[in-house]
Amino acid sequence: MSYRKLKGYRIMTGTSQLDLADILGISLTAYSHKETGRIKFNSAQMQKIRDYLSEKLGKPLTIDELFFE
Repeated sequence: MSYRKLKGYRIMTGTSQLDLADILGISLTAYSHKETGRIKFNSAQMQKIRDYLSEKLGKPLTIDELFFE
């Protein structure tokens, strides 16, 4: 599974993969593997990303909007 929508929102908000890796407390490589679908995000990681991107956009996002097509 690829997270194209997540990547789109990340780019739209000017957030780097490193920014999200830092928020999640994981390496850049681990984050990259997650965003490309090699490794799955767990629910706590999904919630942290949703909260961060929602704040950056100034509008609420759902986990479904970010992670599921």
